[in-house]
Amino acid sequence: MSSSIGLFKVLGVLVAAYAGYGLATGAIYGRSGIWGRTWRRDEDAWGYWSAIVAYLVLALMLIFLF
Repeated sequence: MSSSIGLFKVLGVLVAAYAGYGLATGAIYGRSGIWGRTWRRDEDAWGYWSAIVAYLVLALMLIFLF
């Protein structure tokens, strides 16, 4: 059971790192419709920041709740 707890924490750190990468580059891939798309900060700020916040919330949940 403790190995699955460690796995969720590692996944949370990886998701947080991806959100940080998205913040640094100004583009992030996220869900849109059935598939997904790349959201860019300069083209669609609302979609970009929504994806960043969603990834950060997911990372926090993976690290602290699971």
